[in-house]
Amino acid sequence: MGLSERNLVRRLRKGDRDACRELIRLHHHGVYGYLRRLGAQPSRAEDLTQETYAKAWRRIETLRDAASLRSWLLTIARNEFFQRLRVQRPDAEGCEDLPEIEDPDPGVESEMIDSERDRELRRAVGRLEPALQEAVALHYFQDLSYRETGSVLGIPAGTVKSRIHRALGELRALLEQTEADHERQRAEEAAARPS
Repeated sequence: MGLSERNLVRRLRKGDRDACRELIRLHHHGVYGYLRRLGAQPSRAEDLTQETYAKAWRRIETLRDAASLRSWLLTIARNEFFQRLRVQRPDAEGCEDLPEIEDPDPGVESEMIDSERDRELRRAVGRLEPALQEAVALHYFQDLSYRETGSVLGIPAGTVKSRIHRALGELRALLEQTEADHERQRAEEAAARPS
Protein backbone atom coordinates (compact mmCIF):
# COMPACT_ATOMS: atom_id res chain seq x y z
CA MET A 1 0.00 0.00 0.00
CA GLY A 2 1.30 3.42 -0.87
CA LEU A 3 1.54 6.61 1.07
CA SER A 4 -1.82 7.75 -0.29
CA GLU A 5 -3.68 4.88 1.41
CA ARG A 6 -1.84 5.44 4.70
CA ASN A 7 -2.82 9.09 4.39
CA LEU A 8 -6.40 7.97 3.73
CA VAL A 9 -6.42 6.00 6.98
CA ARG A 10 -5.06 9.02 8.87
CA ARG A 11 -7.82 11.18 7.39
CA LEU A 12 -10.47 8.58 8.26
CA ARG A 13 -9.26 8.53 11.86
CA LYS A 14 -9.72 12.30 11.99
CA GLY A 15 -13.35 11.91 10.85
CA ASP A 16 -12.84 13.30 7.33
CA ARG A 17 -16.02 12.47 5.38
CA ASP A 18 -14.27 13.05 2.03
CA ALA A 19 -11.82 10.32 3.05
CA CYS A 20 -14.79 8.02 3.69
CA ARG A 21 -16.10 8.70 0.18
CA GLU A 22 -12.63 7.98 -1.19
CA LEU A 23 -12.47 4.71 0.76
CA ILE A 24 -15.79 3.64 -0.75
CA ARG A 25 -14.70 4.66 -4.24
CA LEU A 26 -11.48 2.65 -3.93
CA HIS A 27 -12.91 -0.50 -2.37
CA HIS A 28 -16.62 -0.73 -3.24
CA HIS A 29 -16.05 -2.98 -6.25
CA GLY A 30 -13.93 -5.43 -4.25
CA VAL A 31 -16.17 -5.58 -1.16
CA TYR A 32 -19.38 -5.92 -3.19
CA GLY A 33 -17.82 -8.54 -5.49
CA TYR A 34 -16.55 -10.55 -2.54
CA LEU A 35 -20.00 -10.57 -0.92
CA ARG A 36 -21.55 -11.71 -4.22
CA ARG A 37 -18.99 -14.51 -4.42
CA LEU A 38 -19.95 -15.58 -0.90
CA GLY A 39 -23.49 -16.01 -2.22
CA ALA A 40 -25.28 -12.76 -1.34
CA GLN A 41 -27.94 -11.71 -3.82
CA PRO A 42 -27.38 -8.22 -5.39
CA SER A 43 -29.62 -6.24 -3.04
CA ARG A 44 -28.31 -8.05 0.02
CA ALA A 45 -24.71 -7.60 -1.15
CA GLU A 46 -25.34 -3.88 -1.54
CA ASP A 47 -26.84 -3.67 1.97
CA LEU A 48 -23.93 -5.62 3.42
CA THR A 49 -21.44 -3.44 1.57
CA GLN A 50 -23.03 -0.33 3.09
CA GLU A 51 -22.98 -1.94 6.54
CA THR A 52 -19.32 -2.84 6.04
CA TYR A 53 -18.44 0.81 5.43
CA ALA A 54 -20.59 1.99 8.33
CA LYS A 55 -18.76 -0.40 10.67
CA ALA A 56 -15.39 0.53 9.22
CA TRP A 57 -16.18 4.22 9.78
CA ARG A 58 -17.21 3.58 13.39
CA ARG A 59 -14.27 1.27 14.11
CA ILE A 60 -11.41 2.81 12.12
CA GLU A 61 -9.43 3.18 15.34
CA THR A 62 -9.29 -0.62 15.66
CA LEU A 63 -7.32 -0.94 12.41
CA ARG A 64 -3.84 -1.75 13.69
CA ASP A 65 -1.90 -1.64 10.45
CA ALA A 66 -2.91 0.80 7.72
CA ALA A 67 -1.24 -1.56 5.22
CA SER A 68 -3.98 -4.13 5.84
CA LEU A 69 -6.91 -1.81 5.07
CA ARG A 70 -8.31 -3.93 2.24
CA SER A 71 -8.13 -7.24 4.12
CA TRP A 72 -9.62 -5.48 7.19
CA LEU A 73 -12.59 -4.32 5.09
CA LEU A 74 -13.06 -7.81 3.64
CA THR A 75 -12.96 -9.28 7.14
CA ILE A 76 -15.73 -6.90 8.22
CA ALA A 77 -17.73 -7.80 5.08
CA ARG A 78 -17.27 -11.52 5.73
CA ASN A 79 -18.35 -11.15 9.36
CA GLU A 80 -21.41 -9.14 8.31
CA PHE A 81 -22.36 -11.78 5.73
CA PHE A 82 -22.13 -14.68 8.17
CA GLN A 83 -23.78 -12.70 10.97
CA ARG A 84 -26.74 -11.96 8.69
CA LEU A 85 -26.77 -15.61 7.60
CA ARG A 86 -27.04 -16.75 11.24
CA VAL A 87 -29.80 -14.24 12.00
CA GLN A 88 -31.82 -15.11 8.87
CA ARG A 89 -30.99 -18.81 8.75
CA PRO A 90 -34.29 -20.17 7.34
CA ASP A 91 -34.17 -18.33 4.02
CA ALA A 92 -30.54 -17.24 3.81
CA GLU A 93 -28.48 -17.89 0.72
CA GLY A 94 -25.59 -20.27 1.15
CA CYS A 95 -22.28 -20.55 -0.63
CA GLU A 96 -23.20 -23.77 -2.43
CA ASP A 97 -24.54 -22.21 -5.65
CA LEU A 98 -22.29 -19.32 -6.49
CA PRO A 99 -24.33 -16.92 -8.64
CA GLU A 100 -23.12 -15.04 -11.66
CA ILE A 101 -21.64 -11.79 -10.46
CA GLU A 102 -23.44 -8.60 -11.45
CA ASP A 103 -20.99 -5.77 -10.98
CA PRO A 104 -22.56 -2.41 -10.05
CA ASP A 105 -19.67 -0.68 -11.80
CA PRO A 106 -18.84 -2.65 -14.95
CA GLY A 107 -15.31 -2.22 -16.17
CA VAL A 108 -12.36 -4.19 -17.36
CA GLU A 109 -13.03 -7.10 -14.99
CA SER A 110 -16.64 -7.48 -16.14
CA GLU A 111 -15.43 -7.67 -19.75
CA MET A 112 -13.14 -10.56 -18.79
CA ILE A 113 -15.99 -12.32 -16.96
CA ASP A 114 -18.02 -12.27 -20.18
CA SER A 115 -16.00 -15.02 -21.80
CA GLU A 116 -17.54 -18.48 -21.66
CA ARG A 117 -14.40 -19.95 -20.09
CA ASP A 118 -14.57 -17.48 -17.22
CA ARG A 119 -18.26 -18.27 -16.65
CA GLU A 120 -17.44 -21.97 -16.58
CA LEU A 121 -14.66 -21.32 -14.11
CA ARG A 122 -16.98 -19.32 -11.83
CA ARG A 123 -19.61 -22.07 -12.02
CA ALA A 124 -16.93 -24.61 -11.12
CA VAL A 125 -15.81 -22.47 -8.17
CA GLY A 126 -19.45 -22.40 -7.07
CA ARG A 127 -19.42 -26.19 -6.90
CA LEU A 128 -16.51 -26.26 -4.44
CA GLU A 129 -17.16 -26.60 -0.73
CA PRO A 130 -17.59 -23.19 0.97
CA ALA A 131 -14.16 -23.16 2.67
CA LEU A 132 -12.45 -23.65 -0.70
CA GLN A 133 -14.72 -21.09 -2.41
CA GLU A 134 -13.76 -18.44 0.13
CA ALA A 135 -10.05 -19.11 -0.21
CA VAL A 136 -10.26 -18.91 -4.01
CA ALA A 137 -12.45 -15.78 -3.93
CA LEU A 138 -10.07 -13.92 -1.64
CA HIS A 139 -6.79 -15.10 -3.15
CA TYR A 140 -7.64 -14.95 -6.83
CA PHE A 141 -10.66 -12.65 -7.21
CA GLN A 142 -9.60 -10.15 -4.51
CA ASP A 143 -5.88 -10.62 -5.18
CA LEU A 144 -4.97 -11.09 -1.52
CA SER A 145 -1.77 -12.85 -0.47
CA TYR A 146 -1.94 -16.13 1.44
CA ARG A 147 -1.23 -14.21 4.64
CA GLU A 148 -3.95 -11.63 3.95
CA THR A 149 -6.42 -14.35 2.98
CA GLY A 150 -5.61 -16.18 6.20
CA SER A 151 -6.15 -13.00 8.16
CA VAL A 152 -9.63 -12.53 6.68
CA LEU A 153 -10.56 -16.17 7.25
CA GLY A 154 -8.89 -16.44 10.65
CA ILE A 155 -6.61 -19.32 9.61
CA PRO A 156 -2.84 -19.70 9.08
CA ALA A 157 -1.32 -18.91 5.66
CA GLY A 158 -0.29 -22.57 5.36
CA THR A 159 -3.92 -23.65 5.63
CA VAL A 160 -4.81 -21.14 2.90
CA LYS A 161 -2.11 -22.64 0.65
CA SER A 162 -3.46 -26.11 1.33
CA ARG A 163 -7.04 -25.04 0.52
CA ILE A 164 -5.92 -23.28 -2.67
CA HIS A 165 -3.95 -26.35 -3.76
CA ARG A 166 -6.95 -28.61 -3.11
CA ALA A 167 -9.32 -26.17 -4.83
CA LEU A 168 -7.11 -25.99 -7.94
CA GLY A 169 -7.06 -29.78 -8.20
CA GLU A 170 -10.83 -29.97 -7.87
CA LEU A 171 -11.32 -27.11 -10.34
CA ARG A 172 -9.08 -28.81 -12.88
CA ALA A 173 -11.18 -31.99 -12.64
CA LEU A 174 -14.47 -30.06 -12.82
CA LEU A 175 -13.36 -28.09 -15.87
CA GLU A 176 -12.10 -31.22 -17.63
CA GLN A 177 -15.49 -32.85 -16.99
CA THR A 178 -17.29 -29.75 -18.30
CA GLU A 179 -15.17 -29.81 -21.46
CA ALA A 180 -15.86 -33.52 -21.94
CA ASP A 181 -19.60 -32.86 -21.50
CA HIS A 182 -19.45 -30.09 -24.12
CA GLU A 183 -17.61 -32.36 -26.54
CA ARG A 184 -20.18 -35.12 -26.04
CA GLN A 185 -23.04 -32.64 -26.55
CA ARG A 186 -21.47 -31.28 -29.77
CA ALA A 187 -21.00 -34.83 -31.06
CA GLU A 188 -24.62 -35.71 -30.27
CA GLU A 189 -25.87 -32.54 -32.00
CA ALA A 190 -23.72 -33.26 -35.05
CA ALA A 191 -25.01 -36.84 -35.21
CA ALA A 192 -28.63 -35.66 -34.95
CA ARG A 193 -28.32 -33.24 -37.89
CA PRO A 194 -29.69 -34.53 -41.20
CA SER A 195 -27.02 -35.20 -43.79
